[in-house]
Amino acid sequence: MRAVIEATGLRVQDGPSTALSFTVPAGEVHALLGRAGAGKTALLETAAGLRRPLSGTVRVKGLDPYADRDGLRLGSVWREGGLFPGLTVAETVDSWRRWTLDPLTRADALRLTGLTARASTPFERLDAGERRLLDLTLALVNRSDVLFLDDPVAGLDAGTIHRIWTTLRALADAGTAVLLTTRHPAEAALADRTRTVDDAPHPHTGARAA
Repeated sequence: MRAVIEATGLRVQDGPSTALSFTVPAGEVHALLGRAGAGKTALLETAAGLRRPLSGTVRVKGLDPYADRDGLRLGSVWREGGLFPGLTVAETVDSWRRWTLDPLTRADALRLTGLTARASTPFERLDAGERRLLDLTLALVNRSDVLFLDDPVAGLDAGTIHRIWTTLRALADAGTAVLLTTRHPAEAALADRTRTVDDAPHPHTGARAA
């Protein structure tokens, strides 16, 4: 299967001392597993094109995501999430769509993350899990087929974690390449593959979520 994300000899500021190499094919979920402070977020930001690597290379669909970001359809969900006071879910998605070339329809974006029934709900009335799902919805508006997620289920209840993983698995099954970070081995085991972020960079194969 072709590699969508390919890192070779990658080292980043505030990251692990050992260079990492990994690939993420289309249709798979890969996890970067490591303790707090191991440099997972820095690696994810570099793979997403938000910072330059100290050494090594990252390619997304054959392009340098830092230098050629405009040529890629990337989606990302970061740990702090977005804040959209005064807007409903539908209004938030519509606002995002206005800044996006050839966006998904609002209905399609909400359907992908299971938020259709919450379209008229004000942002302030969403629980933590629904806010994370809204962040994911916005990441998909530009028809992203490559997703970067930083600790996407941290602090969420078991039911919401299941919803998010069900959504990620459905996206992967439709061909999306997903790279996420986590500090929890049980969560990493849901991914197709796991790269441990420490001084002993050995890839581990996870089990597919049921």
